[in-house]
Amino acid sequence: MAIQGRYIKNIGALSIDAQKKLFSTTVAVVGVGGIGGFLIEGLARLGVKKIIAVDMDSFDETNLNRQIISNVSNLGKFKVFEAEKRVKEINPAVYFEPIKEKAYLENLDIFLMEASYIFDATDNIEIRKSLSKFAQKMGKVLIHGGCAGWYAQIAIITKDTHGIEKLLGETNVEGAEKDLGNPIFAPMLTAAFELSEFCKLISDQGENLIGKCMIINLLTNEYRIFEF
Repeated sequence: MAIQGRYIKNIGALSIDAQKKLFSTTVAVVGVGGIGGFLIEGLARLGVKKIIAVDMDSFDETNLNRQIISNVSNLGKFKVFEAEKRVKEINPAVYFEPIKEKAYLENLDIFLMEASYIFDATDNIEIRKSLSKFAQKMGKVLIHGGCAGWYAQIAIITKDTHGIEKLLGETNVEGAEKDLGNPIFAPMLTAAFELSEFCKLISDQGENLIGKCMIINLLTNEYRIFEF
């Protein structure tokens, strides 16, 4: 299989074999907001086989500061369907499955079973716990990201690591957005790290964050990694 021109700039950081692996990989993004929008944008440009997106919300004016899929023309429209339009514009070869539902532990096996990698881009702690339990039970890879203000955290959970409850017991930006705000650079940075971790796993390169959490403080330019 020849690599199309749209993917040429991936090669070097990624091998041709890794790019071909992306072509056959199905992923899920739970939460199509600040982090989730950037994840979907990046995954479409990387060239995965399929993106399953789960979110029941619609865009409102408060999303315009940071959610890349939002614009003044689609306020009030459902995020997953607007994300589907965006992916078709970026890369029609990527199949996109929009699921306008709230994620619960009871329905994850219906929505996410096909995905090998699940991106946690939600802001709901109970959904995060459900995703962690589901990923560990089914042998999926969960790539977690959260952010608020000047801070971000990224971690990877598998069947061989502790669940997210252990991580959130150590440190948690959950709910911090209310006090710290959420300017665009925080979800953009978080999504970039989640995507780079995904690509490292796909290509078997570098040091990954499986069983580890990275905390980023942009005010002090400090990066801290710990096992959980």
